[in-house]
Amino acid sequence: MFTGIIEGVIKVGRVKREGRGASFHLQLPFDANIKESVSINGVCLTIESIHGKAAVFKAVEETIEKTNLSILKPGDRVNIERPLKIGDLLGGHFVYGHVDGMGKLVDVKKSPFSTELAIEYPLELDKFIARKGSIALDGISLTVVDVSPHLFRVAIVPYTMKNTNLKYRKRGDCLNIEVDPFSRYIERIREATDE
Repeated sequence: MFTGIIEGVIKVGRVKREGRGASFHLQLPFDANIKESVSINGVCLTIESIHGKAAVFKAVEETIEKTNLSILKPGDRVNIERPLKIGDLLGGHFVYGHVDGMGKLVDVKKSPFSTELAIEYPLELDKFIARKGSIALDGISLTVVDVSPHLFRVAIVPYTMKNTNLKYRKRGDCLNIEVDPFSRYIERIREATDE
């Protein structure tokens, strides 16, 4: 489990396609061991092996199909975060690293105090996204400013723009979306009571 408070932005090293899966070599800026989990663009992946300073992560077909890891190439910049530990501050919200789908960045509006992003999202996520609710984009904990069918907006403070891969994003880019996990449970309870 993560908090959505990004620890760093790093460049992807080697990418190896393996059937419908893939492996990624990343030089982490912190010490890590085999079997540990790391959030990469909001996707929880496990370190499979370590070669020199590079940690190797493998992603299965399901992960590749539903996330922007499918389009990663060497040199691309990704957000990283280590898992939450007991006693850590929860500065964002609970982020599981289980991406629900991809959104498309369709508009960017800059002001002196913030940058507003408009994200087009898959219709099946509509029931999970609410105004003032939490959402994770590429693993970043954010608050939904406004929502309409297929589109939500988030406001990014300058610190977050400077310290995440959002500063490299442009219109048309795909971002990983993880809805607030509590909204999933609420929807499941609602469905169960309707049955």
